[in-house]
Amino acid sequence: MDQLAKPTSIYIPNELFFAEVQAQIKEGKKVKIRVRGHSMLPFLRNNDEALLVAPTPEQIRKGTPVVASTDELGIVLHRIHRIEDNRITLLGDGNIHQFEHTSPDRIIAVVSHYYRGKHCFRTDSLGMKLVGRLWMAAHPWRRNVLMAAWKLKKLLVKE
Repeated sequence: MDQLAKPTSIYIPNELFFAEVQAQIKEGKKVKIRVRGHSMLPFLRNNDEALLVAPTPEQIRKGTPVVASTDELGIVLHRIHRIEDNRITLLGDGNIHQFEHTSPDRIIAVVSHYYRGKHCFRTDSLGMKLVGRLWMAAHPWRRNVLMAAWKLKKLLVKE
């Protein structure tokens, strides 16, 4: 009796994966990726999806979530925290102390949409921009905010 093969996951290095992503974006295509990790909490969770588009000079500003090659960690999806003299500092929404650095020419893509289940969020909507700016302003305290929200959720949602 033949059994159906179980689906398998294939893992490839970020550099190889994002080289193809960058090639697709340079051809004018949009690319949807699955997010790995927790550094962009609360906006992006592990296994959420992000739609990537070609960056424009107008989008390279404080608060924009981007995929970029960094000096410290290689390729990351983090938010622009600061721009000074053509040097861009990135910070994951869930991070407090781990900053990464890049330059405008090393930005591979801009995140245009977040997807969580059936929900879709435009990163350039007024609401997402406002919430993103407030979250950035809460930088020193946001870990405490996340912990309080997590504890409150545990109290309210009995599993």
